[in-house]
Amino acid sequence: MTTPIHSTAPGSLGALHAAFRFSAQRHEVLSDSVANLDTPNFRPKDLDVASFENALSDAIDAKRDSDQGRLDATNLSNGQFSSVPIGGELMSYDGSDRSHEVLAQRMTSNLLRFRSLAGMIRGRWDMLGTVTRGRL
Repeated sequence: MTTPIHSTAPGSLGALHAAFRFSAQRHEVLSDSVANLDTPNFRPKDLDVASFENALSDAIDAKRDSDQGRLDATNLSNGQFSSVPIGGELMSYDGSDRSHEVLAQRMTSNLLRFRSLAGMIRGRWDMLGTVTRGRL
């Protein structure tokens, strides 16, 4: 069981946690798309990464401008980002643009981002643990 981290954590931990949660939510949406790919008339979906990155950037800039100690992640904390349909990359023999390869690529990319964020969060916690124990 991991220790919960809030999006209002001081320093970069709040931004890391918001990105980590977004990546986890994106993986759920992509997994749902893979599971339903062969369902007739199903359109695979993904979360809009650009809108999340813009919202996170705006929250970081607002924190920097107001000189607060915490990230104001009110736009990020609700976890509701628009899902966008995936398609148009490849056409299959049946005339649909659903692609296992495109979904696999997006899931792999998201998995790498998720693991990187987990490593950065773990590093921050290790550093905080070292500081609180008084050893550098």
